[in-house]
Amino acid sequence: MVLEEKTRSDWNEPVYVQVARRAPDTIHNPTEALNFLANAWKGSRKKHSFAREICAAAALGQVSPETAREAFVEAASEARMVIGAPHTEARS
Repeated sequence: MVLEEKTRSDWNEPVYVQVARRAPDTIHNPTEALNFLANAWKGSRKKHSFAREICAAAALGQVSPETAREAFVEAASEARMVIGAPHTEARS
């Protein structure tokens, strides 16, 4: 069993997202969210670019990881891709 070490930029709780009928992805931090936004996004783009900007800023340490998590959850919720985001209330 491999245990992953939590880093400073990891979120307190991961976000579970699903695109179409693919297996769900587990996103742990702003860098993973940025990768998902760049390579796997298939939904609405209204909040997408804002989430990319905030996740990039968090990856650089310019905003908190939790601020990036909130932006990512809001964008994914709007695109109807969030299947689980413990301890977050996404606003639509």
